[in-house]
Amino acid sequence: MRLRVRWDTGAVVTATTAGPREAAPDDPMRALTRHRRQVRVRTIASRAILALAIVTLISAARPHLWQPVAVLGEVAWNARPHVARPSLVLAAVVMLGTSRGLRRGHWIAWAGTLAVLAVSAMLHLVHRVDVVPTVLVLGAAVWLANQRQAFPVRVTRREARRVALIAGTWLLLTGAAEVLFRLVLRSEPEHRRALRDAAADIDLALVVVFVLALVWFVMSPQRPGRLHTAAHLNERERARRVIERWGRGTLDYFALRDDKDWFFVGESVVAHAVRGGVCLVSPDPIGPPGEQADAWAEFLDYAVDCGWSVAVLGASADWLPIYEASGLRSVYLGDEAIVDCPGFSLEGHARRSLRQAVNRVAKAGYTTTFVESTAVDPALRAQIEEVADQSRRGEAERGFSMTLSRLFDPHDAGLMLSVTTSPEGRVDAFCQWAPAPGVDGWSLDVMRRRLDVDALPNGLIDFTVVRTIEEVAARGQQAVGLNFAVMRDVLGGRGESRWEDLVRPMLQRLSQQTQMSSLASFNEKFGPSWQPRYVVLDAAEFVGTQALVMAGAEGVTEIPVIGRFLGRTTA
Repeated sequence: MRLRVRWDTGAVVTATTAGPREAAPDDPMRALTRHRRQVRVRTIASRAILALAIVTLISAARPHLWQPVAVLGEVAWNARPHVARPSLVLAAVVMLGTSRGLRRGHWIAWAGTLAVLAVSAMLHLVHRVDVVPTVLVLGAAVWLANQRQAFPVRVTRREARRVALIAGTWLLLTGAAEVLFRLVLRSEPEHRRALRDAAADIDLALVVVFVLALVWFVMSPQRPGRLHTAAHLNERERARRVIERWGRGTLDYFALRDDKDWFFVGESVVAHAVRGGVCLVSPDPIGPPGEQADAWAEFLDYAVDCGWSVAVLGASADWLPIYEASGLRSVYLGDEAIVDCPGFSLEGHARRSLRQAVNRVAKAGYTTTFVESTAVDPALRAQIEEVADQSRRGEAERGFSMTLSRLFDPHDAGLMLSVTTSPEGRVDAFCQWAPAPGVDGWSLDVMRRRLDVDALPNGLIDFTVVRTIEEVAARGQQAVGLNFAVMRDVLGGRGESRWEDLVRPMLQRLSQQTQMSSLASFNEKFGPSWQPRYVVLDAAEFVGTQALVMAGAEGVTEIPVIGRFLGRTTA
């Protein structure tokens, strides 16, 4: 089953169920290979047009130096020398915009580039320019014409209306400027020649700016449609049913965050959010093991149709072969701590500091109780919300891949709260846990402690986690998942590559200003096993944008300089 949204209206298209597949069993992998090949086509076309745009600009500035190289330059200078420079500048501006559109798979960029190459080839033949440029242009046109399937993104009606509005506004402003200019000419006849020359330069500049803005807008990725609240909730609950049946990973429950959307393929779901043209996926797609490659191939087609780049945050090692088969690149992110509850013990030198913290809190009279999140009485709920509000940054909990970002939602039956109270019955710390069937246990969602009371004993969170581990073991379950330890191997000196040796000093300095080291130290206290996690990125030209989007989604605002641009009031 495949869910589509009409981006011109934001309406949901009725999902349809496909009949039995008659293709070969390896059909999904062939689809991933086709996707990788089409990405390569878009990259080659984009970079070639970008290089051509740069050469054309240089040809406009230095015609005698670059005339033999530029595809359009020699034709323009031979045909109409007095209009060659503005024509070449405009052509270069259009090519800069179409380069962006080609990389994102826009059909209009493909058609426009093909038209430019065809016209250029005709002009080369008419003006009898050298054979080599003519052959190059014809070859490029033939090659691009055969790659139609790599450019599926269409301009929607909503975007077309906006383009018409921009063009209409520009025409009105241009008309007003023309009227004003003629009035000035009448009042200053002695300066008519100078004014005309200045007006020509201004006209060219305005046209260049307008064309660049228009092309840039048209070649931008499509904006995601937004479902109204009730429809979004229905889709979330549909995703919940998939997760209840097929969810295995420690991050799977966090696919139900309210700032995510869901793409359905058969019995599988891909949770994602689109920010700044980046389609951010987390966790890995959820569904039957036999649908993994098919679900990912369908989702990539969907993202490509919208012109989005794709990144995966918190990917597991099991999914890397499928991601890499589709042309994406994996980068080590860090490790998730998984504690074996039946085997956990506070004994031994390695647990000394943790043992002391637990004993200190216990001697102060604190106790931890465990309650299902939808079964909390109003008085206890009010105290928990008070503690959460004190230590929360912004209106929602931080995080995108490993935080649910809500408390006490009536639909979230099955979450567990570990609530630590003082001898007086005051809630001073709590943790919320999401079910993690893959490890037969729970995954940490949020941990908070009270901040408005002085002289609270140190180690309240440690005490709460230890008591939870003991409770999980007593229930006959196996494990709890804690936090990510970002770049743990690199920071700890366990990496062996030259790249890791190079970035380690920078990461160590960065960790002093962020939670990187503190989270790793917190996790280490419980003696966990470590599950590596990865970020999966698109092509090199998207990496910078994707890194900023991921940092903003995770709420990483402590990073020096750029952190201030990532601050958000909502997760």
